[in-house]
Amino acid sequence: MTDTRRREVAVGLIVDDGGQLLLQHRDADPSITGAGLWGFFGGHLEPGEAPSRAFLREMAEELGWQPRHFEHYLTTDAPPLPGDKEYGRGVVSHVFAAHLDVPLDELTLGEGQAMALCALDALPQDIVPGLVPVIEEFARSQAYRRVRRAWDMISTTALPVDARGRLLLQLRDDKPDIVNPGLWGSFGGRLEPHETDERETPEEGFLREMEEELGWRPRAHVLYDAVPYRTLPDGDARRQLIYIYAAAVDVPPETFVLGEGQAMAFFAPDELPANIVPALRALIERFTSEPMYREMMALATGGS
Repeated sequence: MTDTRRREVAVGLIVDDGGQLLLQHRDADPSITGAGLWGFFGGHLEPGEAPSRAFLREMAEELGWQPRHFEHYLTTDAPPLPGDKEYGRGVVSHVFAAHLDVPLDELTLGEGQAMALCALDALPQDIVPGLVPVIEEFARSQAYRRVRRAWDMISTTALPVDARGRLLLQLRDDKPDIVNPGLWGSFGGRLEPHETDERETPEEGFLREMEEELGWRPRAHVLYDAVPYRTLPDGDARRQLIYIYAAAVDVPPETFVLGEGQAMAFFAPDELPANIVPALRALIERFTSEPMYREMMALATGGS
């Protein structure tokens, strides 16, 4: 019986501070697919392996390095490489955007003939067919703008919306050593790479924070925006990027378990508390004026 399962790969659009893309010159061995062409670093998923874990494993194997800042960019059907004996079967490609946070000479090439940083408008002619349109689209994306620079801290925050259009907020602890003490704010926190040696995408960090702070894993959620944000004292030059996720509340409010902060409550957009983080008030005003807010309301089943 023919195996009809489609193969899956995880590959990287890896960008340095100058906006250049890291490419791999594949081995010239005619027995391999895409022999002698330039392409992305990455490889096949192992059975049961999550795409993000496969991407990190492949980076360690092929470059001796793993990114601290990476995000899922797209999942798409990719045609098999030239030389693929199963040409026409197709491949599901999980593409991750990542920031190259070390010099090129600190990478260790574990596979392929060579590697190079290429300007997006000066790609090699002998590149894998079909990659140029992907790269051109990536160059126009917000993901490219996010990963082309180094951030000292990366955080996620949530805009949970119930069926009545109310937003779930957190009353922060009243401790002088934390940011915005005693104010109403949003649920969320920093990605693990900035606390431990673990690696996670912003989406994975967002879901982890929701489980830790609310005992909840939202099914319907989407990236709304990612913005630079300063919460640090004057004179602290560190830069922070916050990924903002909208989520539909899909459980009854009584199922939430508060894991951090003094309290939680739902607020209508026109009835926000006076003691709310000022930047969050502005964010909510912008968010509730856009279609995504109404889309989350339509998907929500809890909080009514």
